[in-house]
Amino acid sequence: MSVPHIAENVLPGHPDRLADAVVESLVDAAVAHDPEALVGVEAAVHRKKVFVTGRIAAGPPGSQLQIDLTRIVHGVFRNAGYTGRWEILPEVLSDLDLGPLDDDERGIRQFSEDQNIVVGHAEGNKNTDYLPPACYVAGRLREVLSRVREEHADRLGPDGKLLVRFLESEGEFAWERCNVSIQHVPETGYEELHRLVLPAFESGVQLLKDKLPGLHESWDPEKLRLNGAGIFSCGGPNGDNGLSGKKLIVDHFGPCVPIGGGALCGKDPHKVDRVGALRARQIAVALVRDRGVREATVFLSYLPGEEKPDFVSAKVDGEWWDVGRIQQAIPLPDLSIEGSFRNLELGEVRWVPFAQDGYFGAVGQWG
Repeated sequence: MSVPHIAENVLPGHPDRLADAVVESLVDAAVAHDPEALVGVEAAVHRKKVFVTGRIAAGPPGSQLQIDLTRIVHGVFRNAGYTGRWEILPEVLSDLDLGPLDDDERGIRQFSEDQNIVVGHAEGNKNTDYLPPACYVAGRLREVLSRVREEHADRLGPDGKLLVRFLESEGEFAWERCNVSIQHVPETGYEELHRLVLPAFESGVQLLKDKLPGLHESWDPEKLRLNGAGIFSCGGPNGDNGLSGKKLIVDHFGPCVPIGGGALCGKDPHKVDRVGALRARQIAVALVRDRGVREATVFLSYLPGEEKPDFVSAKVDGEWWDVGRIQQAIPLPDLSIEGSFRNLELGEVRWVPFAQDGYFGAVGQWG
């Protein structure tokens, strides 16, 4: 029996990724100023406008966190490749509640503000960062596509995405399709696009040779479908609107794994959306890595006003384990919000790179 694997990823210039990078930049600025900062922000991009809403509370009463929104947003666009012929310097519109974190709120940062269910998943081995195979491959080939775009920025634009699909049978993997959409200057034809993209993709597939058996050997240039919808010269925020937190499936573990609660981005690392999801991922990795199981999906449920999850469970190789059985298999870490924040050293993390590279790919970070 063949098992299908499918996943997608997007370039930094995709409008949703621009919005993600804006809000993660705000989280980074706030947490660098105050590790206990309270942040819940969202962004929307459309044409030459960026809308930022939400709240940031950081620093002691009487202090004022200075955030230059325009500088941050312009830096995000520049880093995503919107320079030269692709340059966009958007107007920033904000309804951001920005002020100090009062003592009462600081005193309850260790409690969950809301209900949430978070999910952590792991499978495979360290070769693929314990990620679902397609999720791992889509991420690596997204890196390849990003490099191609940077090397040929005179021809290729910042916006783009890819979707990979392959089959697994008796431990061997075989390509079915790789779909790529990449922004380009209007005069670029299909032949030139293939000359720019195909060699890089073939080198990227070569890098997967020792990761998933058979995947490299089954590659065929005919498997690559490039700009199947036709001309893609109007991209980025000029071609579509973007919202932060919209790429939930990409940010988690692909379409075959449940994601539980909401978005990770735009929220400080005391919020259970982020700290809980990272702790659940750590537990899942430990089960696969240390106990030799094939696949583990960990569920943590939080209730408002609680310091620890109200419910802990895992689906391990298709069988449900309660918290007692998990504890028999591996030592459970401190599951409190504050304990997880400190143990995972989340106050030291800068989140913008994770929005591009994947929140769960760095096994050394959370494993």
